[in-house]
Amino acid sequence: MIKVFGHKSPDTDSTCAPISYAWFLKQKGVDAEAFVLGELNRETKFILEAAKVTAPKLLGKLSEGDEVVVVDTNNPEELPDDINKATIVKIVDHHKLAGLTTESPLDVFMKPVGSSSTLIYQRISWEELTPTKEIAILLLSAILSDTLKFTSPTTTDQDRKAAEELVKIAGINIDKHAEAMFAAKSDLSGMSAHDILYMDSKVFDFKGKKVRISGIETTKPENAKALKDEILKEMETIKSEEKLHEVFFFIVNILETSSQLLVSNANAREIAKKAFNKDFAGDYMALPGVVSRKKQIAPNIEKVVS
Repeated sequence: MIKVFGHKSPDTDSTCAPISYAWFLKQKGVDAEAFVLGELNRETKFILEAAKVTAPKLLGKLSEGDEVVVVDTNNPEELPDDINKATIVKIVDHHKLAGLTTESPLDVFMKPVGSSSTLIYQRISWEELTPTKEIAILLLSAILSDTLKFTSPTTTDQDRKAAEELVKIAGINIDKHAEAMFAAKSDLSGMSAHDILYMDSKVFDFKGKKVRISGIETTKPENAKALKDEILKEMETIKSEEKLHEVFFFIVNILETSSQLLVSNANAREIAKKAFNKDFAGDYMALPGVVSRKKQIAPNIEKVVS
């Protein structure tokens, strides 16, 4: 059996894309199963319920001889610690190359699009297959999530085309569905600062300096701001425990297509000032138009940290 999974701290794309790719492999007669590498966020849980799809199991330990497909990442920092025990047979991703190495050649499908689910849909279409309604809802939802309903600068015409075709199969209203998705994502009730910081978080290795960039995409930024003191304290704890160079937390306002950056110490402030050529107003740095970690946030921070 081929195990299909995305990255740690799974988001909607790294959950829905593996499910969809495992389905695709099964249509081709290949035994495959999707897995996740952590707790699902509320947006993703809402989408799985809407599609009437069971959540994937949590990936256990990998063993010698396991064959895996990695989706929505090629960053070793985001993969299981024992990934080298397995044989990676394919990578499907929309991020930059990040240093993952393999012992043998493999099939790689990478393109600069807004969502890896766009690539999964393209792969399905090339085989002249039609996704089920359930799979169409998953793929469409992941595209909407990753592109913030086509407002992110990472959005391409390929994402829009995929969404246009998928919505016909899914039979849902994009606007209403996206609104419900983002409402679920914005609900922080009962969540700790630790939960919030790991909900959508990635570690980057910038020339030996590891930086964790966390974020929350929300229609209600005030929900995250209300927990500012707890979040700041937890950022320092994470920095110490994980031996990180710094931790950055971005509150992305979906409705205004903007971000507010929160950092927990003077060094992180100086990095942020140089990275974005802006200053803080109180606790936050306002960043109009900045919503993409992949295209706008991580590259700017990397230039300074490196």
